[in-house]
Amino acid sequence: MLTLPPAPASALPSPLPLVLQAFLGGILVALALLSMLAYRPLRDRVLSQAGLFGLLAAAAWIAYSGLAGLLLPTGLAPWIHPASLILGGLCLAIWERVTAGLLAGSPGARRLAHIRRFTALATLVIALAALLPSDRFHRLSEIVLGLLAPLLAGLTLAAGLRARREGLRIAGALVAATLALLVCCAALWALSAGWLGTVLCLTILQLALVALAMALGWAMLSRMMELRKETEAAQGAQLAIVANQAYTLEGMVAQRNAELSARLRELSEARQSSELANQSLQRALDQLEQAASTDRLTGAWNRRRFEEAVLPEIALAHRRRDPLSLLMFDLDHFKRVNDTYGHGAGDAVLAGTAQTVRLHLRASDSLVRWGGEEFLVMTPATRLEGALGLAEKLRAAVEAIDFPDVGHVTMSLGVSEYAVGEGLEEWIERTDKALYQAKSEGRNRAIAAPAPERADVEPSSERSLLEVIWEDTYASGHALVDAQHQRLFRLASTLMSTLTENRPLTEVSLRLETLLAHTAQHFHDEEALLRQARYPDLTEHAAVHASLLSKAWKLQAEVKAGELDFGRLVSFLALDLVKGHILTEDRAYFSHLLSAIGPDSAPPAGA
Repeated sequence: MLTLPPAPASALPSPLPLVLQAFLGGILVALALLSMLAYRPLRDRVLSQAGLFGLLAAAAWIAYSGLAGLLLPTGLAPWIHPASLILGGLCLAIWERVTAGLLAGSPGARRLAHIRRFTALATLVIALAALLPSDRFHRLSEIVLGLLAPLLAGLTLAAGLRARREGLRIAGALVAATLALLVCCAALWALSAGWLGTVLCLTILQLALVALAMALGWAMLSRMMELRKETEAAQGAQLAIVANQAYTLEGMVAQRNAELSARLRELSEARQSSELANQSLQRALDQLEQAASTDRLTGAWNRRRFEEAVLPEIALAHRRRDPLSLLMFDLDHFKRVNDTYGHGAGDAVLAGTAQTVRLHLRASDSLVRWGGEEFLVMTPATRLEGALGLAEKLRAAVEAIDFPDVGHVTMSLGVSEYAVGEGLEEWIERTDKALYQAKSEGRNRAIAAPAPERADVEPSSERSLLEVIWEDTYASGHALVDAQHQRLFRLASTLMSTLTENRPLTEVSLRLETLLAHTAQHFHDEEALLRQARYPDLTEHAAVHASLLSKAWKLQAEVKAGELDFGRLVSFLALDLVKGHILTEDRAYFSHLLSAIGPDSAPPAGA
């Protein structure tokens, strides 16, 4: 952009042109503000450059037109002319950046981009030479800028025409703005050559700059509309992608839910199958336990089963002083029966004898095959006199039987009442002596054993501490729960008695394994019942079960490895399992269980 030397004071514009000049500056500033305000939401670099161009153009016009002389102090007047040159060079450099951005979509315009950029940089360098304090450099800058400005405008016009031919919609406004810039350059050259007067030149410049501002504003508005459309299209495409992803995700979720439902059904079926298998195994375990504790021939208990049952009864006798009696009998001359009639006939006699004896016993009494033709009968809550009466009744009933081929047989009996403080082996030995005395006195009779000399001696404190005895006050009122609790009491008591009697480790391991199997089954059934009753603390209760079983399996592993810790095992049985859980934590659900599902409910099938 060419500049003129500052006009003398007499040549300053009149008030009307001054208003027009201020109006032109306002248009340029408005263009700048519009572009800068549009930059924030659209984030387009061209808009920010256009705003900077508007501000620099307004400043250059103020410096060149004479408004700066009116606004600035007199001391700054020598710097107004160099400032107009520098601002003009900056305007041309920014103009190249703005037009390059607007024409970026035209391949033809891009082919002129390098020469336009070089011309703009050269224009900026030449304009900066005006900073040197020399009129010669100022004049040189004016001349070179006067050559480079129309060259840059011509290159921009050529690029805009190419873009217009290629169908770039914004190119028309840019061509109009470039033509206005060329008019400015021609007016300045005509002023320098003396072809135009100052007032006419300023008027042409004003009109051309207004046209440039309007055309550039039009181009900026078109740019904004295109950017907004692109932004909306991009947002629409993104929304479509998000919607498609949501639809795909919804399908995946539905598919995953279907897979999970199928998996849950499979797991439910597998669980039901495992529960049925577990129930079958439990029945098999019960059958095996029954077979292991029952004599096949007579149906009477064997020694193992008797020892499990008699120890709790002895403990009750210690605690409550309840009477407890024992009968031991065997068939007289039974060897003669086997030798004469054969073992088949002997087995028939044994089975018939057991059947007859069982008919005369109470539900609380127990018949035990002790070995060969020897049997025991345990009678709780029975004193010695009552036991003698029962013995005589059994003797007479067996003698009255007429066995096929064999005829009548007799039996001899020893009867004793348990004495507090007496050991099991001592008690059995005392009863066996009474049986031997009955045989010595002629057989077919019942003899009472005398009381031991240390009768009424208190049991040792160690033994009383290890007793685990079921009492009626422990009952929940639910049939299955109470039956399982009683069985666990009996198994725990037998195991602790085995520990105190220094039995072999293999027997301890077997009894512990039996106890744990019944404990696991009880926990399973109990959780199924509580789930059916909707017990609110089921999760915490089940966690206690899991913790107890984990501790129990570790103890079992130690016992199998031959590392029996007597104290830890007894503590687990008496404190953790029985007193800590069954007698404390289980009591919390008794009332809820009975009110929710009643006393005779059973776990649901497959639970």
